Amino acid sequence: MATIRLYRHPDCARCARFARWHHRLDWLGRFEDSTTVSPLGPLRVGEVVVEDLRSGRTLRGAGGFALLCRQIPAYWPLLAALLLPSVRRGIDREWSGCAGDRCDVR
Repeated sequence: MATIRLYRHPDCARCARFARWHHRLDWLGRFEDSTTVSPLGPLRVGEVVVEDLRSGRTLRGAGGFALLCRQIPAYWPLLAALLLPSVRRGIDREWSGCAGDRCDVR
């Protein structure tokens, strides 16, 4: 049974590719993804948010990535890296989507 839902923009090929990887590594069946409007509203291309289906809480950036990592055992080693501020900032940038015409996510 899924415990988290990752919301991604329907036109983002990179987000779709990452979602497929998450599905492959999720042998416990805790992950699902959706291209519908997230509880936080419409997403920009490249933006990703994660909803905890048990509590209803929705997280962006490094917080959402940490939630994803806690649910997929293959990602557990990455949790230690999230303690580093530079890693958290990088994930926040990667998961925040495109701003303006500088988008290279597609």
